[in-house]
Amino acid sequence: MSVQALREYFSGNWRRCIACFALVVIIGWALLWQINSLVPGYSAAEVATYNNSLSFKAILDNPLNAPFLLAVKALLFIHPDSYLAVRLVSVAIGTVTLVVFALLLRHWHSTRTAVIGTFLFGLSAWFLHAARLGTPDVLLFGVFVLAACGFWLKQANSNLALLACFIGSATLLYVPGMIWFITLGILWQWKAIDRVFKRHLLAVTGGGLLFLAALAPLGWAFYKNTALIRPYLGLPDAWPTPVMMIKNLFLAPFHLFVRNEPDAATWLGSAPIFEVFTLAMFVLGMVLYLSKWRLARTPIFLFIFMFAWAMFAIGSPVITFTVVIPFVYIIAAGGVSHVLGEWFKIFPRNPIARGVGWGLLGFVVALACFYQLTHYFIGWPQASATHEVFTAQKP
Repeated sequence: MSVQALREYFSGNWRRCIACFALVVIIGWALLWQINSLVPGYSAAEVATYNNSLSFKAILDNPLNAPFLLAVKALLFIHPDSYLAVRLVSVAIGTVTLVVFALLLRHWHSTRTAVIGTFLFGLSAWFLHAARLGTPDVLLFGVFVLAACGFWLKQANSNLALLACFIGSATLLYVPGMIWFITLGILWQWKAIDRVFKRHLLAVTGGGLLFLAALAPLGWAFYKNTALIRPYLGLPDAWPTPVMMIKNLFLAPFHLFVRNEPDAATWLGSAPIFEVFTLAMFVLGMVLYLSKWRLARTPIFLFIFMFAWAMFAIGSPVITFTVVIPFVYIIAAGGVSHVLGEWFKIFPRNPIARGVGWGLLGFVVALACFYQLTHYFIGWPQASATHEVFTAQKP
């Protein structure tokens, strides 16, 4: 593209360009600011992740979460003997998730909805906790990324999309508990997958061979140590009673939408995960999605919510809200898109009314983001419980 073409594009889309630039700068700041000093040290989970990544033999013996550990191992060649590597790998995975999130919103709605939705998700306290903490929990965002690859494959029907699905599936199959999401997702969409495979038989054959080769270390580890199978499946050590399962069914949405369960390593007390604006937009978006059942994404989203709910009910030690949070924000962004669309239908040409609408929405979104950032950057690092968890120092 020539310089003149770039100038013409910017002159016609300068608001969009500025918004996208602000999005990149602000979220980039949120992901990296004081990444090594916001809390007084590192948690035991981060130290364990670091130690597990030091030896290729140890990774082969226990390949659970191997993609994360291998990424840390690779980064240690560049920046050796530093716990910081585990957090930078989480930041990288979080960044990929955000890019996919923004592209999916842009495809389904509009650039303005993509910018607003990505601001809400990228500056949310839960996302920052997951993407700035050096543990493999951030890999649970892979369910969302793999679902996005599936939507891409279904629409584009290209070899590149097929390759992305193979790579995403192979990577996610190393994450404990994810085999259920992948297996049931394949069964759910088997007819669509079968049609795609028949059209790309050669690519499927090559990709399938690579897929099996990538999973060979996992199979070999299970053969040598069958004790890895239970944690890999995400099953609890002791199954809860039926009464406890029913209780967990009620507690899961309560902790997600009302009052979260305290965990100083990943959250501030029992503060709610969502502020009022995001929660309201999620409810509105959910109503809209349920009214449009024929959309391919609606049953898939519900399936992911329901299966995660079932895993919470049995007390799975590996499935956290990180699995469902991106989908909640995607649905909330749909609610925002509907509100904007209705406002602009009422005032299609009135510049003052349109400006007022943008101003009000921007103010509310800014308040929501401010609440989330205050939670993560001010409230959480100053809590005494947080200081008790992040104590490890690298000599």
